Amino acid sequence: MRLSRRGLLKAGTAAVTTAMGPWPIARAADSLTVAAYGGEFREIFTRTVVEPFEKQFSCKVIYDDRGTHVQNYAKIRAGRGNAGFDVAAELTASQIFLGAKDKVLEQITEREVPNVKYLWPTSHKIIPPFGVVQNYQYTALIWNKNKIEKPESWLDYWQVQQKYGDKIRGHVLTHGMANFELAAYALIMAAKAKGGDERNMDEAWKLLRELKPYFGPVVDTSAAAVPYMENEQVWIAPYWSARSAYYINRGFPIGMTVPKEGTVSLATTSCVPIGSKNKKLAFEFINFRLNPEIQRAFCLGYFISPGRPDIGDWPASFAEQQITTPEKMARLTFPDVEYLAEQVRPWTEKWQDIMAT
Repeated sequence: MRLSRRGLLKAGTAAVTTAMGPWPIARAADSLTVAAYGGEFREIFTRTVVEPFEKQFSCKVIYDDRGTHVQNYAKIRAGRGNAGFDVAAELTASQIFLGAKDKVLEQITEREVPNVKYLWPTSHKIIPPFGVVQNYQYTALIWNKNKIEKPESWLDYWQVQQKYGDKIRGHVLTHGMANFELAAYALIMAAKAKGGDERNMDEAWKLLRELKPYFGPVVDTSAAAVPYMENEQVWIAPYWSARSAYYINRGFPIGMTVPKEGTVSLATTSCVPIGSKNKKLAFEFINFRLNPEIQRAFCLGYFISPGRPDIGDWPASFAEQQITTPEKMARLTFPDVEYLAEQVRPWTEKWQDIMAT
């Protein structure tokens, strides 16, 4: 039976079969396994979140960066909540819907994570209460400023040959469906540029087929795109706003833009699988990550927007790029993430079919 958005958002403790505390007090000898990204994310996350948490709670965090967010949710689902880690620190909104439907995630309320009361109101609307939204970003279009002129439309990517000619062949990066949200969001913007949306994707699939001869690298993770940007093999690509701003700040010769058709936004989420071995410390970790000083440190380090609106006093350059005010939050556009959760398999199969022929 299909579980509706309203049903998920109103779900109570009965939606998960595990007991909800009271949790034992964390001990100094406790350890916590956290699944998150590697690369530059790991360095920033460790410095701004993990190490301060270890110090405050006198515990050891075991950092698991072996999987993408897609692979980490697959582990949760395959193990019926026993994934080998206590916190999935970087999932997507659609995966929280899947986790609620599959009954493999712990419910998160103010009882378990008191800081949820400070989150953006939007965060309580776009996912069911089996995860938290700790950050926001959006799908940007990046280009190499040394090689091509600034793209103005999403069609400048999806019909790149019309904008830049044959010189662009082999310099167009695309994302494989192992990086589902980024690949899917770029396809949604292809559909929107042609008058469609996530429920009307015919034009997007047609554009993917037409663009295929111009592809250079096809990458399955955002981090895998970095060497191609650095050595200037990639001239144009969809990319997350946070990583784009991070590499621009590091001196990569790229620009970042939101094309004239607009864009779609991403809520990055955390959750606790029901098989977590240390639920008390897992909830403490998620709550700690939402503390104002921790949010601020991580967001400034990773160039990503905060999960709560009450931090304030951001540097002007950061505030200009990021979602820091209610007015900016109100302008964000989100795809139907509940619907997207149902499309992972059919869209992946469609993408593979197009790329194989």
